[in-house]
Amino acid sequence: MSKTKPAFMRRVIAVGLCAAIGLGVVTAGQAVSAPKASAATYYNTKIKYGVNLRVSASAGSGVIRMIGKGESVHVVGQANSYWLHVFDQKGNSGYISSSSEYTNYVGGGSSGGGTAPSAGGGGSAKADQVIAIAKSYMGRVSYDYGTRNPSKLIFDCSAFTQFVFAKIGVDLKWGTKSQKTAGSFVSRSNLAKGDLVFFDTIGSNNGVINHVGIYMGNGQVIHDTPSVDGLLISSINSGFWSTHYVTARRVL
Repeated sequence: MSKTKPAFMRRVIAVGLCAAIGLGVVTAGQAVSAPKASAATYYNTKIKYGVNLRVSASAGSGVIRMIGKGESVHVVGQANSYWLHVFDQKGNSGYISSSSEYTNYVGGGSSGGGTAPSAGGGGSAKADQVIAIAKSYMGRVSYDYGTRNPSKLIFDCSAFTQFVFAKIGVDLKWGTKSQKTAGSFVSRSNLAKGDLVFFDTIGSNNGVINHVGIYMGNGQVIHDTPSVDGLLISSINSGFWSTHYVTARRVL
């Protein structure tokens, strides 16, 4: 490895970058080009009558857009008996009325005609929602250290986890320093979908946390990282992320 690093990498190491990934870290075994959410998302719930897509499960919350009659959406789950959490085909995440007046949705579970929960996870509706939301931003989010810009979808690692969990009503503080003490400790052998997973990415793993991602089940974590300037799905069972794992917290 060259002793002279690019200016970007020198900055990364100097500031303890959220996901400082050195030369040679992204190996052939890692999913550098992870599949976009659309590859496994089924927009098979049809809108029967124009309905507002809202920011939260409340008639008083902001309107993202009107979803017109004939459009299809992907139902992630039911926030309650009155609201469905959905993704529209423009990539927006929000809530619509669960009334049969508006859609042909007939499910009662959290999958809503979408992908089945991953094996090895907690299986809760909120965990499935967190993962679905995170995956919906594949290819759309950019990475920048010390940045939290939801309007332009530019985040560092902990800003992205904060952004995702806020969409289901879980309040996380910005920064791995705060998130590493949120919720409760969970051992590596008991990881469940939706857990926050923390890493030490600078040099050898001495347990100094500087990066965070969201556990998806099946040994996979989704995280915002400078190595691909955006979201990456990586394995924690082998390769770099396996050896740089530090701890996990359960916040759901």
